[in-house]
Amino acid sequence: MKLHQSLNILFTLLITFVCGSFSIAATNEDQSLVEVRIAQDVLAPYRERRGTHGFMFGVDYEGLVLKNFFSAIDGATYSDSYGSDAIPFIHLSLDYKYNFSLGSFALGADFGSGSIKGNADHSLDVTKYGAGLKFIADAILPEPYVAPYIGINAWQMATKDSNGTDSKSETTGIGYNYTVGLLLQLDWIDYETAKQATFNYGLQNTYIDVYATQYAKTGDEADVNTETDFLFGAGIKFEF
Repeated sequence: MKLHQSLNILFTLLITFVCGSFSIAATNEDQSLVEVRIAQDVLAPYRERRGTHGFMFGVDYEGLVLKNFFSAIDGATYSDSYGSDAIPFIHLSLDYKYNFSLGSFALGADFGSGSIKGNADHSLDVTKYGAGLKFIADAILPEPYVAPYIGINAWQMATKDSNGTDSKSETTGIGYNYTVGLLLQLDWIDYETAKQATFNYGLQNTYIDVYATQYAKTGDEADVNTETDFLFGAGIKFEF
């Protein structure tokens, strides 16, 4: 009788221990799934709410005039074929942005393309791809209503020159262009929508980008002459 009672007690304790173990494990498992999220203060000024790292995506237009270009097919100069008309050049750019107390550095890649048709069936197609570095003074004010910047780009340029009966394609070596510009913030135009975009999509700023740039010749004398005067461009940039 005592043995039977002892076995009952031991069996009860064993069941209690096993159930308790499963309960603790389940509790720990539930606790491991708890996730705490702290929402970004989207109403804080940009200088306070931005993180150390960010990205910028941009689309812009510039009027490219290769003033010293001449056709390798028939020797016609740029002005002979196209007068003072500019090549409508469209750029796409993507930059990694490192933010610090004085502003930010933006390092990225860009791609551009444009074409022009002139007299006597002349046409010129230009493609450019490269990388660039900019310093942006976007921490001067709590909100970057105006953010000046300077930058340098390194690139290769591919051209296709045609006179209607013949064509010649060339690709240059590495060339450079230097840029000064202003980013003009648009968020103040519709503040509520801008704050919603920041909260929902992480869009920190939308800018109009206006700039002046000048292309230099490449180091190879056999390349197409890519030298220009100062050119002006404008576009839009989105910062995340």
